[in-house]
Amino acid sequence: MMQLCRLVSHFLVNRINQKADIIGTLSIRLNLMMHLRIISAGLGVLLASVFLFLATQSDAQADSSPSGDEWTFNQWLEKEIDWRPFGLHTYWKEGFHIDGPHDRLKFKIGGSMMVDAGSVHVDHQLKEAFPGLEGPAANLRRLRVNILTTIYDVLDFKLDVDFANIREIKDNWIGLKKKIPVLGYIKFGHMKEPFSLEELTSGTNITFMERSLPTLVFAPGRNIGLMFNNTAFDERMTWAVGSFRNTDSFSKLGEGTDRLNDADGYNLSARVTGLPWYEDGGKRLLHLGLSYSHGVRDKSKEVKLSARPESYLKDDRLVDTGDLFMNRVDLINTELAMVSGPFSLQGEYFHAFTGVSEVGNLRFWGGYLQASYFLTGEHRIYDTANGIFSRIKPKNDFHPLKGKWGAWEVAARLSYIDLNDGGDIKGGQETNLTLGLNWYFNPNLRLMFNYIRAHVEDRRTDPTVDKGNANIFQARFQINF
Repeated sequence: MMQLCRLVSHFLVNRINQKADIIGTLSIRLNLMMHLRIISAGLGVLLASVFLFLATQSDAQADSSPSGDEWTFNQWLEKEIDWRPFGLHTYWKEGFHIDGPHDRLKFKIGGSMMVDAGSVHVDHQLKEAFPGLEGPAANLRRLRVNILTTIYDVLDFKLDVDFANIREIKDNWIGLKKKIPVLGYIKFGHMKEPFSLEELTSGTNITFMERSLPTLVFAPGRNIGLMFNNTAFDERMTWAVGSFRNTDSFSKLGEGTDRLNDADGYNLSARVTGLPWYEDGGKRLLHLGLSYSHGVRDKSKEVKLSARPESYLKDDRLVDTGDLFMNRVDLINTELAMVSGPFSLQGEYFHAFTGVSEVGNLRFWGGYLQASYFLTGEHRIYDTANGIFSRIKPKNDFHPLKGKWGAWEVAARLSYIDLNDGGDIKGGQETNLTLGLNWYFNPNLRLMFNYIRAHVEDRRTDPTVDKGNANIFQARFQINF
């Protein structure tokens, strides 16, 4: 037997030596297959866990008052409990609520988690310019906890912290719950500036895994300031205006840095939206919007315009102006969105006018257009009080034992960004085509799949990228409550 094993081993070694060149050509394919198997295995385990967890979920139309062992997990969560010795009232409604005695103090505790996995494949030009861009990757994209406190039904206080990569405070503001004549609602603290439909729509409610290229580059995001917002014509119109200190991000400033002391200027931002067409409780609508932001900058501090390729699997930016020294920036944004039952369209145009001390005034621009369709008949939910889109609610929550599979949505987006201006600034031009598939198990759980085809031109790097292409495959499991 031993002799037979030696003969077989000797034969196999000879065959391998003879085919060494073939194996060499297959090594890249085998390596890719290994990466895809790792990603598939991880997603498989995650998906299996979801199936086990949700197997007992009921549909949204379930009987609200079952008895005995007919209680399901969602119905158990929604059960209201009075803690009479302490005068507390607890219940679940898109988050965990605790109401104090006589409703003088109310707490709502919510949170979200996003886990991403995928793989990036690039051509030789992008591989030379960005050596770490290609390959598989996984990322805990978000791990956030938020608390909304209401005091005497007069004041709201919100604290939202993200623990995913570094501890970063997102929302931290106090606001009046009661409207003031003309001025409407007032907020003060760290919050999003009133700019862009896609930016103001929560990251847990947008159609794709990441926001579009121009939104990533131009939207001011969160800053510290004072904002007024109101509605008119039975919420067919919204407006908001605020003044903010441009405080940048913890992720750039690092731990222990005082954001106020490191601020580089001030912004005055405003947004107005209208609904010329609104029927059937939002199943059919036309949204129009206009945003403007004027910023004054400290010329001694560097500013950089750049964006990831609509993926946070890697940290590389395919378009990047490098460091600029601006004295001002004016941003203009137009919005268009339409919902007609399960079909929707959405698009925005961005234009930036900047003043730069060394090379004069610069202009950059970008835009995107996206479409989506619900195969199961749902429609995008519109928040008329804020002029944004909110959480999707499936007609039937996932319950395989009852033949109910949640909501399914297909989507496509074309986005473009131009960070070139004459011969002085060459930040690059990028065009992305994104295809998406969303599976909503219920209003709180979603599984997302995105394919991104990124095309980059005129990107000044070392070496220069004249034309480069990247193919990005990514998936996300999302919990939001």
